[in-house]
Amino acid sequence: MSIFEYNEEEEMRKIRASEYKNGKEDGIAQGIKQGIEQGIEQGIVQGMVETCKELGVSFEQTVARLKLRFDISKQEAQEKAGHYWC
Repeated sequence: MSIFEYNEEEEMRKIRASEYKNGKEDGIAQGIKQGIEQGIEQGIVQGMVETCKELGVSFEQTVARLKLRFDISKQEAQEKAGHYWC
């Protein structure tokens, strides 16, 4: 076999393997980034709810504040507040 021979199947296999590896790494990096962002948001929500409760702010007022701060629906704000309102 000459060094100038070209094996298309082998080259395509190498390209696919490389692209798969790059895609997988990109997906993992994106997942980690999203997880960090969600964790930060959850921490902010928890801190907000606990602070409102400690300051005597009502549950409904806390829901309204969450709704405004995070631009979410009333139902979603109620779910988030209810999760940390112990």
